Amino acid sequence: MAMNLSIVVTTCNRADLVGRLLESLKDQTDSNFQVIVAMDGCTDHTEKMLHQLRPGFDLKWVNTHCTGYGLAVARNRGILAADGEAVVILDDDNFPQTGFVAAHKQSVKRRVITGGPRHPADSSDRAQLAKMQELARLPPCQSMSFDSLLRKNSRLAFVEANICLYREDFIDMGLFSERLKLYGFIGQEFFARARYVGYEYQYNPDAGIVHHRQRDGDNGLSSKRKHRQIRMATALRQTLMHPRYYDAQIRWARCLADGRKDCDRLPPFWFRAGLAFPYRYSRGMARTLRKKYRSLIHS
Repeated sequence: MAMNLSIVVTTCNRADLVGRLLESLKDQTDSNFQVIVAMDGCTDHTEKMLHQLRPGFDLKWVNTHCTGYGLAVARNRGILAADGEAVVILDDDNFPQTGFVAAHKQSVKRRVITGGPRHPADSSDRAQLAKMQELARLPPCQSMSFDSLLRKNSRLAFVEANICLYREDFIDMGLFSERLKLYGFIGQEFFARARYVGYEYQYNPDAGIVHHRQRDGDNGLSSKRKHRQIRMATALRQTLMHPRYYDAQIRWARCLADGRKDCDRLPPFWFRAGLAFPYRYSRGMARTLRKKYRSLIHS
């Protein structure tokens, strides 16, 4: 029997983008897939729009009804609602190329995160182009440990949008952390935890998407607020990137997947994070200023 793949698309009040993304999926070379639209507390007409669609593939949706930045919550609810053996994570501004589904199905492996390219829709997006150029240096569909990858190229930037894992592996490694509802936290912690539990990474150049540059107001956040949250997340996430919190996250995810009501509370971290915050925040600010200074010199 052919493998079924579920695509979890997260969105927050962007019905226009979701509609375009779902329309683009009709052109896939492999039509055996499911889409779960995971709404991060949507209050616009996204749900009404989904009710009216007849896309020709299995479509369902979940709405977290949460407030604030709930991207991790939406992704987790989407993964748990998925019926496919394997799950791909996308954002609403990620438009898959025609061979996307077939490529992910062919390359998915146990305990391996498969990442595909995110081709920028805007050719002037130099930061995204640079990230893709570094990933393109990796041998296609060859799984390697994170330690090995980073020893060879410390500039590699792993992105959690357009990754594929078996559904059970997502749960096995703890899903996405819902602890810090800040822009810029989820991906870094996710890949650090994957490295801790011994998962590997492979790059599949054929599983491509076209990524539209983030705009002011995406996710309900202005660009200025995003940058502020990124600095805060950078300062706070180091506290949570620790074996104690990784192990607790994994136990919590398994309990959640089993549908149990007695899931252990995750251990507190705010005291340790608060002590370290001033130092790490100032370092983050200094790093941002250095980048701005270098960009001014190069321009």
